Amino acid sequence: MTKQSIIDDQASFSALIEDLQVRIAFLDDLVDQLNDQVAKQNQEITDLNKKMQLLYTRIESADLSDGIAPFDPLTNVPPHY
Repeated sequence: MTKQSIIDDQASFSALIEDLQVRIAFLDDLVDQLNDQVAKQNQEITDLNKKMQLLYTRIESADLSDGIAPFDPLTNVPPHY
């Protein structure tokens, strides 16, 4: 092997390593962004679950029977029939 071919091999090997390092840097950034997004969505889901639980509690404690007539499918026919 000549000295020039060894230098060329080292240069191409260095270029491959540099390309891999760049890819890893982009992937690390992408993983960080995705992790932030998942954490944000998890917080939103937690907040929505709390709000839904509050609504369920309010609905269960409310007396909805006042002023609401029972539904009779024979007498309460939709207008398209």
